[in-house]
Amino acid sequence: MTLDRIDTRLLTELQKDGRRSVVELAEAIGLSTTPCARRIRQLEANGVITSYAAVIDPAQLGLKVQAFIQVKLAQHADEAVAHFERELGKLEEVIACFATTGEHDFLLHVVAPDLEALGTIVLKKLLKIPGVRDVHSSIVLDTIKRSQKMPLSHLSQT
Repeated sequence: MTLDRIDTRLLTELQKDGRRSVVELAEAIGLSTTPCARRIRQLEANGVITSYAAVIDPAQLGLKVQAFIQVKLAQHADEAVAHFERELGKLEEVIACFATTGEHDFLLHVVAPDLEALGTIVLKKLLKIPGVRDVHSSIVLDTIKRSQKMPLSHLSQT
């Protein structure tokens, strides 16, 4: 999908506040309500907008420890990777998983209430998944920047 200047402005406004009404969005970008709603539906249908969600501070929920955990699998056969991904899907503490290049195969973002709970996640859950060869954990000391907003400045301004 090719995005024009209006689509880019609409995405910018939605990233600021996804709860705004179509009327408010249309006013903010200088479009009437019906075409604005149509553009939102088109962005959703084309997978540009994948969902709407509240951004939650994990510490406010008692999840005071965050870690990035690198995982290396013993083998890379399709079934081994698929099994790891299925097992990972069962762990709610893993809030993001990325397949990566380099020494490790996956990078996990994990949240936990405390270090003891993080240890349990690593030792009793992650390392117990068949096929996991190695894990390396880095504990987050402080969050410097956290954003769900995607950069839009590179998009066409036509």
